[in-house]
Amino acid sequence: MTKNNRSIRLTGILIKTAIVLCFAALFIMPYAAQVYKQVSLMQDDVTVPLLITFYSCAAVGFVILFLLDRLVANISKGEVFVNDNIKLLRILSYCCFIISVITLIFARFRIIVFVITFAAAFFGLILRVIKNCFEEAVRLREENDFTI
Repeated sequence: MTKNNRSIRLTGILIKTAIVLCFAALFIMPYAAQVYKQVSLMQDDVTVPLLITFYSCAAVGFVILFLLDRLVANISKGEVFVNDNIKLLRILSYCCFIISVITLIFARFRIIVFVITFAAAFFGLILRVIKNCFEEAVRLREENDFTI
């Protein structure tokens, strides 16, 4: 097994592990929100907004993980610069922007959440750049295929 194949296989395992951990977090989060309420130095109760934000982001997070799994599966099959991967990268970037909007709304309760908002928007921007690079690579590959 080559180093590249090991890396792809490890990435697939990590994605599947993240899916399991996120699924477990769905059940743990109500308890974690209660613990946060008890240890928070702020006196306001943000349990409901916190849970709404978490479950909204979790839904988008599952979409991200399944799309990443498909992307890694395509790469492992040797399908790197194909239109399907461009579509996956586009959707992934939209998901990051959606998470940044969701956390921006919650940031009115806890200012520290702006860090997550900024990170999600930044990842979305990076994914857009990578998507544009993939689009150009597909265009060049198709142009090269028609050249004798």
